[in-house]
Amino acid sequence: MRIYEYEVKDLLGLAGIATPRRELVHDASAAQAAAQRLGGPVALKAQTLIKARGKAGLIQFADTPAQAAERAAALLGRQHHGEKVASLLVEEKLSLAGELYLGIVVDYTNSRPMILASREGGVEVEGLAALDPAKILRLPVSPALGLTPEQAQEAARFLAGGGAGEGLVAELTKVVAALYSVFVARDLEMLEVNPLALTTGGKVVALDGAAAVDGDALFRQPALARPRNQSPEEFARESDFRDRGWTYLGLDGDIGILSSGAGITMAILDLMRMWGGRPANFLDTAQMDRQGIYDAFQIFKDNPAIKTVLVNIFAGLNRCDHLAEGIKDFLEQHHPKFKLVVRMAGNREEEGKAILEAIGVTPIRELEAAVQKAIEVTEDRR
Repeated sequence: MRIYEYEVKDLLGLAGIATPRRELVHDASAAQAAAQRLGGPVALKAQTLIKARGKAGLIQFADTPAQAAERAAALLGRQHHGEKVASLLVEEKLSLAGELYLGIVVDYTNSRPMILASREGGVEVEGLAALDPAKILRLPVSPALGLTPEQAQEAARFLAGGGAGEGLVAELTKVVAALYSVFVARDLEMLEVNPLALTTGGKVVALDGAAAVDGDALFRQPALARPRNQSPEEFARESDFRDRGWTYLGLDGDIGILSSGAGITMAILDLMRMWGGRPANFLDTAQMDRQGIYDAFQIFKDNPAIKTVLVNIFAGLNRCDHLAEGIKDFLEQHHPKFKLVVRMAGNREEEGKAILEAIGVTPIRELEAAVQKAIEVTEDRR
């Protein structure tokens, strides 16, 4: 889960890494007041979770408070790849002598953190790595030992370059160590400072920052688990799904999908797309009981775009009869407008089939046939 730049900078500041003076604002008048308090030229930075803000014109500069208000009014409300700009970071504009890149990511191939450093900051590190890999230092860190002082200094010397004074190396060493402490303490999958600026006054400052929290560790990071470009209702639903161990992703189609197992759910989406269907969501419910399947149907009931729901039940530890009872409960209590197609196989299959047939739902055993049936039913209702 990505977090906003202002949140990253708050975490960096708590760890002792210097950041520019700044204020978070939500309207143009507040931007003007913030620029007045900062007392000089400012940068206005749209707070979005999607990168490439500069290329999209979502970072602007202002020399006066009045100009800051004007630029803020133009930025607020803009769309950035579907994300609406609702807040800005008004930040003092610094005079720079150089820009570096410093980041930490999880190297999943080798199951360890990886320090990434480059003397060319302010550019997309992915592109730089492809064009000239030698310009990036990759420093693996042992999860057991953590970042050693020698590794922190190695990264710092690489960043400082040849001929740099020991004072700069010492300062960069502190920054590398502090960044790693934030990475570990906040359960991050990615943390980058780009650029890590060297000011004309000789300071090392985190000019921009990005981070992503491990979704499975959010229960340990309650301060970071809150709405991000979502309505309160969307956030509450996402939190509920996470607590249940469900994985949900909304799509733009009209066939709802309720399935158990990420792999088979992806296969359903592939089959549906291949045969002309339009899935409305990805929902992997993992283990589910009678109440759980009842609750999952609420997602579809509240979505007017959904014309058909395809339920895939492949029961192992759970039971077809329990899940069929949950479907029966929902249909009898809510009488939804959408049509229902059920694929059912596995533990207590015959018992589950009997329960559904008693309420007029005939389960299909073969997955491909169930997907095709869902598409046919939906096409008849368009």
